[in-house]
Amino acid sequence: MQSSLSIPEETHPVSPPPTPRARKPYSRFWVGFVIGFGILLLASCSGIGIALGLNQVSLAELQGNGVVWTPPPYTPAPTLQPEADVAVATGGASARFGGAQRVRNLTNSRVNVRATPGYLSKQASDVIGVLEPGATVTILGENQVADNLAWWRVQATLADGRTVEGWVAEATASGVQILGE
Repeated sequence: MQSSLSIPEETHPVSPPPTPRARKPYSRFWVGFVIGFGILLLASCSGIGIALGLNQVSLAELQGNGVVWTPPPYTPAPTLQPEADVAVATGGASARFGGAQRVRNLTNSRVNVRATPGYLSKQASDVIGVLEPGATVTILGENQVADNLAWWRVQATLADGRTVEGWVAEATASGVQILGE
């Protein structure tokens, strides 16, 4: 007896390899892109506003007729000036120094001694000397006002040894004190 165990052969139908699915002519990405671009185009070109009838809105309608806040008017408060500055600003002579009084250059810079009072529209030859910082001068008499500054007639011995008589401003136009004790 021959026993034969045979395993029945199963037949599997052989299916052909899967074929790629045909692509849709328009994918969802492109549909969304076109719709989004269209909305953006309408919004940027005011198409939606025109479609809604907003093209007839005037600026007055947008502002309304209600009370609008405005800042209060600005009124500057007057500032008081020291007495020496008041005399210069009003064109009067300063009485800060007396004749034969010795004063010095209070600044940390060199100061011009001039042949005539004033500094605006002057020739270079009007400067007859230069006071060094801390240099001492002698007041020769009354002062004069020129270019809105008080100018004192002084006698000064310069760094080079020369003695000159000329005019020095009591303070700068910005208020920095030049001459003092």
